[in-house]
Amino acid sequence: MKKLSYSLLAVLTLLFVAVGCSKSSGSDDAVSLLRTVPADASSVVLVNIAHTVESFGGSTDGSSVALPDDLLKAINASEAIKLEDKQRFKEICAGETGIAMSTVAYFSAARSYFTGLLNDPDKFIAYVEKQTGSKAEEEGDAKTIGNVAVIGNQFWACVTGRPDADQLKYYGQLNEKQSYVSADASKLLLESDKVMTYVADVDRTISFLPNSMYMKMASSLIFNDMAYIAGSADIKKNTISAYANILNSDMKPAELLLPVEKIDDSVLKSFGKGGDIFFAAAIPKKLTKKIKDAAGSFLGGKNNPVLGLLEAIDGTVAVRAASGLSDAEGIIQTTGKDFSNFSDVLQNYFGVTVTRNGDTLTVVRGSKDFSGYITPEQAADMLKGAWVGFVTNGVIARNVTGVAKLSVDGKSLRLDMEADGGVDALLNMVLR
Repeated sequence: MKKLSYSLLAVLTLLFVAVGCSKSSGSDDAVSLLRTVPADASSVVLVNIAHTVESFGGSTDGSSVALPDDLLKAINASEAIKLEDKQRFKEICAGETGIAMSTVAYFSAARSYFTGLLNDPDKFIAYVEKQTGSKAEEEGDAKTIGNVAVIGNQFWACVTGRPDADQLKYYGQLNEKQSYVSADASKLLLESDKVMTYVADVDRTISFLPNSMYMKMASSLIFNDMAYIAGSADIKKNTISAYANILNSDMKPAELLLPVEKIDDSVLKSFGKGGDIFFAAAIPKKLTKKIKDAAGSFLGGKNNPVLGLLEAIDGTVAVRAASGLSDAEGIIQTTGKDFSNFSDVLQNYFGVTVTRNGDTLTVVRGSKDFSGYITPEQAADMLKGAWVGFVTNGVIARNVTGVAKLSVDGKSLRLDMEADGGVDALLNMVLR
C-alpha cells in the first residue's frame, strides 16, 4: 500500500510556517496531544497553526484558513512549490482535509510520528485515500493508509516505515504519569504565544547520531549535566526569531564549564569596509588552553598544527566576507608571540596572506577591496554582548538579514537567531 506523500507533510509544514496559533482551543489541543506522547520520548515539538495568522492579516475558524492576498500570490508564483502541492495547500486551507487547524506535534520514541487532531476523521481518511490511491485497512479501532493511521479523532504519520497500530492504541490510553504531560518539559512546550516549541533529550538524541560517544564526551567538557535542549520559534510580520537553551536534569540552565568572554566591539568596528557576512568570537587565552587540552586527544594529539594556532590567539577573532566567500578579511587578536609560526600555519593550511600590526594580525583571502550591505558598526551592534556570532545579508535569501549568536545567560549559554527583511523577503525565504 502506498504511503501518504511526504509532499503533503511538506505542505502542512508550509502552512505552519505561513500561519502559526491564536485560538484559545489551541492550548487545550496541545495538552490533548501531549497526553498521547510517551513520557520517555527523546524529543517533542509542538507547532501551533493559528498564532501568527493575525500577523499576516489572515484568520482561521479552526477548520479552514483564510490567508492574505500577498501570501497567496507568493505561493502561486513560487517556482519551488510543485503544482500538486499548491493544490493540496489550497485544499488544506479550505478545510477539505478534516484536520483541526489548532496544534500538531512531532515526537520520537519507539518510532517517530507527526500527530494531530481531526475535526472530521472520515473526511481525512477519504482525503488520504485520494492522495495515495489506496484504501484504508482496518486494524480494530485503527484505520491505516500507508504510513498514516487514524484512531478516533487523531491521526499519526509515521516518519519511517508503517505505523504500529497496537503501539498507537497504547499511546492513546496513557495515564497522566505515563504521558509527556507529566514531564517537567511539558511546561516549556505549552508556551501559547509561540509558533513552535521543542524539547530534546540530549543523551537520547545524540545516541542516534554517528560518533555519539565522542559527542557525549565533548558535551560533558562544555556543560555540567547537559540534559536537554529546549527553545521556541515565533513569526512576526517582518521577522522570524528563535532561541534555544541548554538545560540540566532539573530543567534549569546547565552550567557552562568553559571560561568565555564577550566579543570586543572595537575589533568589528575596525574593518574599513562592510560585508555580506560577518563572524566574530571571543577566544581569550584561558579558553584556548582549555580547548587545546580537551581537543588534543580527538584531533591527533596536542602537536596538531591547527590546534597549535589556538595558543597564539588571545582576544577576539572577527571576519568579514563577500556573499560568495571568495573574498574575505579577518582580524585576530593574539598573544604577540611566535608570529612567524602562526603566520606560516595560516598561509599553508588556509591559503591566506597575513600582515601584522603589533599583537593584531590581519588575514586576507582573495582581495579585501570589497564591501557589502552590512556595515562594521551594524555588525558590532547586532553582535553586542555575544560570545560567538554570525551576521549575514542575502545569504539566507535575497534582502534577508540573519543573525545567530551565542551569549552568556547567567552561568549558561543561550542561542538566539533572527531573520529580518519584510514580508516579501521572508516569504521568498520560505517558499523559494
